[in-house]
Amino acid sequence: MELAREAVEKELSVLRELLEVDVAAVSWKRARDRQWEWWAASGCRDERFRSLSIRIGRGIEGAVPRIGRSLIIDKEHPNGGKQREESALMHVEQLVSAIACPILVKDVPEGVLLAGAREERSFSKEQLQRTQLAAAMLGQWAEEAESEAENAVVRAPDN
Repeated sequence: MELAREAVEKELSVLRELLEVDVAAVSWKRARDRQWEWWAASGCRDERFRSLSIRIGRGIEGAVPRIGRSLIIDKEHPNGGKQREESALMHVEQLVSAIACPILVKDVPEGVLLAGAREERSFSKEQLQRTQLAAAMLGQWAEEAESEAENAVVRAPDN
């Protein structure tokens, strides 16, 4: 699992560079209790992001899985004030602008990719598409990992 997290954190770092944002983070729905948690991030000031709660329907990261589509909070989309205020990650990291995209696994939102900036800015259509592509890639990785786990052969140790 740590290797997977490291690979995702590398991809988040690349995405931060491409989008010219301060933070990129991934949340997942935990299998054991179906609660959402921040799982990996790049650019966060510390590890507090791991303990932040995510409530479906609250904040940009909670709205995306509920509606199943990407959301943007920026100069061109200023109606996200409430979603910004309700986002613990945006508050802790002092993010002003953000793109959040659902990570779909077998067509079901199982995660959220958030890319945010600490200054007011606008995101281009290309930046939104790049973020959506990254979210799709993460979803594909998750599907492949799930498939590998289902198809793994368990062998008894030789005595």
